Formats: sequence, C-alpha cells, structure tokens
Amino acid sequence: MNIRKILSLAFAATLLFTTSCTTDSTEEVVETTYDKGILIMNEGGFTTPTAEVSFVTDDLSLVANKIYSGKNKEILGNVLQTIGFSDGNAYLVSNVPNKIDIVNRYTFKQQATVTTNLQGPRYIAFSGNQYYVTNNLSGATKLNVYNKDNTFVKSITFDRYAEKVVEASGTIIVQTDGITYEANPPYNALPTGYTITTVKPSTNTVDKTITLPTVGIIRDMISYNGDAYVLASDNTNSYIYKINSTAGTYTTTTLTAIPQVQKLRADNNKFYFANASNKIYSMTVGSTTVPTAPIVTTPGNLYGFNVIDGRIFASDASFTADSKVNVYNATSGSLLKTFTAGIGTSGFFKN
Repeated sequence: MNIRKILSLAFAATLLFTTSCTTDSTEEVVETTYDKGILIMNEGGFTTPTAEVSFVTDDLSLVANKIYSGKNKEILGNVLQTIGFSDGNAYLVSNVPNKIDIVNRYTFKQQATVTTNLQGPRYIAFSGNQYYVTNNLSGATKLNVYNKDNTFVKSITFDRYAEKVVEASGTIIVQTDGITYEANPPYNALPTGYTITTVKPSTNTVDKTITLPTVGIIRDMISYNGDAYVLASDNTNSYIYKINSTAGTYTTTTLTAIPQVQKLRADNNKFYFANASNKIYSMTVGSTTVPTAPIVTTPGNLYGFNVIDGRIFASDASFTADSKVNVYNATSGSLLKTFTAGIGTSGFFKN
C-alpha cells in the first residue's frame, strides 16, 4: 500500500507522521505534532461555519485538513481572519463570531477562548506580556489590549480605521487608514485616508500619527527585521513606505509601472509582492532597482499569499468549495506542488 498523500480528517485528528518509510512501504506515516511545516488558514464563508486550519509538511509530501475541529471536536467559526503566534501558542482571530481561540501551536489543542470587547476583530500583534487586536465593526475602529493571561486592559480608538497591526523594534504600529467603497454602483474603491499610528507598549497610549503621501490606497503592512513597511498602490504605480517609528517619518520606494499591488511579504532579505493581475514580483529589501517582469503569474483567485524559506505559497481561493494551493520556487517561479486545502484559503504561516 502506498503512503497516503492527503490525510483524512479522522486520521489527521489523532495522528501525524513520525515513522519513516520507503517508497513501497506498507506503513502509514505517523506524526504527533504539527511542527516542521506550514499552517494554512482557511477563512471560510461569511454565512457558513466553514473556517478551518490545514497543515502541510515542510517537504510538501503530506497535507492534513480540518485540524482544529479534528483536535478539538468543535467548529471553529465562519471567518478566520488571521493567526498570530506567541509563547508556543497560536491565536486564531475570528472576525465572525467575534472571538480568539488560543491553541497550542504544535498539538492544536485549545487552551482558551477570548471574546471580551471584540467587535469585528481583524489582526493581532504581541509585545512583552501583552497582545494587541484591531477591530472594525459598526463604527468600532479600535485597538484592544490584553494581558497574556487574556484579561482585558483597554481599548485605543481611532478616527476611521484599524486594520493591520505589527510590532517593530518595540513599538506597536497600526494601519489606521485603508480602503472603502462608493455607496452606489460601480462601487469603486476609495481611500479612507493615509495615516499610520504608533502606540507605546509601556503606556498603551498613542505616540505618533504618521501621514503618508495622498496617493493610491493603503493595501498592506508587514514587519520585517525590526522595521514596519506599508504598501500603497494606484492604477499607475505602487509604493513601499519604510516607517521610522521613533522619528515619525518614512522613506519611499516607488514600484514604477507596477500598478495595483495588493499584498506585500518578505523572505531572505527580499520583498515579494502580488498585484491585482496575479503577477508576483520580487526585489531586494532596500534596493531601488524595480523588477520589470514577474517571477510567476498565478491562476484563478489569488487570495492567500506568503513566501516562506524560498517558496511562494499562493491560493486559488474558492468560497463555495475547497481551495487549491500552488507552491512555487521563489527564484525560478517553477511550480513545486499543487494540493487542496479548505474554504477560502487566505494565509500561510511557518510552524
């Protein structure tokens, strides 16, 4: 019997692969933890409780789907927005139904669930003994602060928006502007504004508001090697802003003639970014040499995207059926693997 490449839910709920085997082995591969691989976030459908987490081994040979429900015998929820990591735990932030499930990141057994003061939770960051969660729902544009024992500390409110949040060199940095849409057809995208706000973890108060150039729309923000980078784009160019949180300033890298970049990631001292046409580019961090050709153009609905250890993970997301995941060599763009994950695959995280 050949080794099974896709683990069934029943099998994945209890076992993972620790025994080795040859190509023609009759042994199933068995594992006890979800380490040394990639956790895959499946957002789920907004009106159906189909959010879940998948796992693929580092060598891409084995995939386990529905590991949260398999390990905990319960449904995760409707919209899994992001996953954060701290102290051996994974924090599963669900926009619907307003909760954070904390699990052991390797066994995926639930440790706690947080619901206090959550109103459309979005993203999460960590500093010291506290964690920070942005909220956007029904006029609630705020950053919630919690202690690591999950007690609520306070909320910091903002004028318009509270989306991505990262920690960079001891500062919490919040994307406080982004995208909205026209009220009537054709519902064109509009910027809410151009601010990034810094928060001091020592006092949990706003330190600075940084106003970026009034071009394009803020699309994304990441933390890499102690610095925060903000992505904005318009129909002509895209822009990467390196934030100096101490001075409240920024420097700009213009991605000339690369319009509508939506997603920004970094790996091995390179930026990787994907635009609305599914084209993925790379350039050295700090370089002013803008790429002229993409590494790869992915098929379908490019929704989830990350670059981990020299490999591009990109989902062709479906919200009515299981999504496809394509994995590419980040240098050559060659396709390494295609497999199926869950509903609305939206993120990839090294574990």
